[in-house]
Amino acid sequence: MQPSSVPPVPEDKIPDHLLRVSDLDPGIVPELLDLAESMRREPLGWADSLRGAAIGCIFEKPSTRTRVSLATAAHRLGMTAIVLNHDDLQLGHGETVGDTARVLSSYLDALTVRTFEHTLVEQTAEDSAVPVINALSNTHHPLQSLADLLTLREHFGALAGMRAAFIGDGRSNTCNSFLSACAATGMHLVIASPPGYETDAALLNEARETMAQTGGSLSLTTEPEEAVRTAQAVYAEVWVAMDQLHEAHVRTPHLSRYRVDDQLLAHAPTDVVALHCLPAKRGQEITSDVLDGPRCLAWRQAANRLPTAQAVLHTLITTARHRTV
Repeated sequence: MQPSSVPPVPEDKIPDHLLRVSDLDPGIVPELLDLAESMRREPLGWADSLRGAAIGCIFEKPSTRTRVSLATAAHRLGMTAIVLNHDDLQLGHGETVGDTARVLSSYLDALTVRTFEHTLVEQTAEDSAVPVINALSNTHHPLQSLADLLTLREHFGALAGMRAAFIGDGRSNTCNSFLSACAATGMHLVIASPPGYETDAALLNEARETMAQTGGSLSLTTEPEEAVRTAQAVYAEVWVAMDQLHEAHVRTPHLSRYRVDDQLLAHAPTDVVALHCLPAKRGQEITSDVLDGPRCLAWRQAANRLPTAQAVLHTLITTARHRTV
């Protein structure tokens, strides 16, 4: 049974789907993190809450953390997780996204999609009768950012007013989602990226509008040292994503100044921590000395993918059930 000490997340503010961090009202993010923290402390306390339910996990991209954390989260809620690779589905043989979503949502209680183009996630949600969760697309990675927030809150005790820096490709899915996460929680973020790798202007404007309400702030620079000068947390991410390998010879020279190493962190406060969503290309965007060092929280971020996924599944599925009663 769910422990009675955990307050429910306000149902009227819960989205039908989680495609982007900005789908979450800033007011429910702390409650969602509270639930995740409770599930981390008592992982089997919700084992009967969704017994008999099932989720479909569609994977077009390889996955380690997302695949295992979602399957384990489902198991801890009493659910069955059905992993579906693209070629396992008729999607790979000409069936439309909409038709696939209609059929699968008639069998399942939720769908998670890990894919390349974000439009595929949006199309799935448009025709699905059950919650759809973005398990990563080329432009958004909301489950990772919720784990990031839980990790930072565990370490620092509070998120509002925290100072963070993202170093590298400002157009990446991780940067986009971390930007929205900082905006929702009133954090101060500096993004350091080279020319041509700037974050999308519409996402920047959206974040600034949210920060005007939550008390956060946003700055942009091309100088990594400037970005980390007051940062409590410094975020590194791979320079070349799995679908960008053909661009490695172009991207690497542009991003070579944006390595998170001891030299860069020497410009930051002494209590700075390093973040990384993993997998890491050691020696490129982050050095092994930092990744394996005492101030790196990457392994806690990875561990927190599980309770945050569990909290998201529980919240969206139970809310969807209440709405259909």
